[in-house]
Amino acid sequence: MIEHMPTTLKKAKAWAVDYAHLIKGATVMYLRHTPPKHYLGYVKEGKTPIIILPGIFGRWAFLKPLADNLSLQGHPVYIVPKLGNNIGDIPSSAQKVKEVIVENNLKHVVIVAHSKGGLIAKYLIAHDNAHHEVAGLVAIATPFSGSAIGKLVPHYSIRELDVDSEIIKYLSVHKTVNHKIISIIPLYDNHVWHDQGSFLDGALENIRVSTSGHHKVLNDKQVWREVEAGVEKLSQQ
Repeated sequence: MIEHMPTTLKKAKAWAVDYAHLIKGATVMYLRHTPPKHYLGYVKEGKTPIIILPGIFGRWAFLKPLADNLSLQGHPVYIVPKLGNNIGDIPSSAQKVKEVIVENNLKHVVIVAHSKGGLIAKYLIAHDNAHHEVAGLVAIATPFSGSAIGKLVPHYSIRELDVDSEIIKYLSVHKTVNHKIISIIPLYDNHVWHDQGSFLDGALENIRVSTSGHHKVLNDKQVWREVEAGVEKLSQQ
């Protein structure tokens, strides 16, 4: 059962807890450069290949706990090293993801993405998926309608996420691919400032979870279960 939206005091606490998760994730991200061998070495027959995409300023290892869990279920897990800290524009970042798909001859892959990573994945599905190499996307805390936080931070990559940015408007009209997307929505998201939150009209599923926090949501076991279930549903489409 999902709780009601937290009070102002609970939101303040959620910010503090979430930033503790942000610091922890960033520490792992900068210390860990090479993915574990089991990402591609422990694979069970019939398990869907997965590409993981971090959010803005994030490297692959920010999602390591979630990716580790998926790998240990037997999924081959791929990263996109060329994304670096994920500050490039969305179209060129999508091309880097496509390169990984082509280089590894991936078929019917599911992308699991956090925040901006979900926008990159949607762009790829909408514009460069004619042969359906990407079966779908499980997006976690992705600002599909943008975030007002984009107006407050003077960085070009964050401005791209603003509710009025050209790329957000552009992606919003490409609704025909939304049925290939499952959006996981935190109870309270301290970085996605929009009335819609991460809700995506026409998505295969919009799943609201009881965890608050834009970064903490990545480490929640309920979210991990929803991601696993989402990957399974998308792989059967």
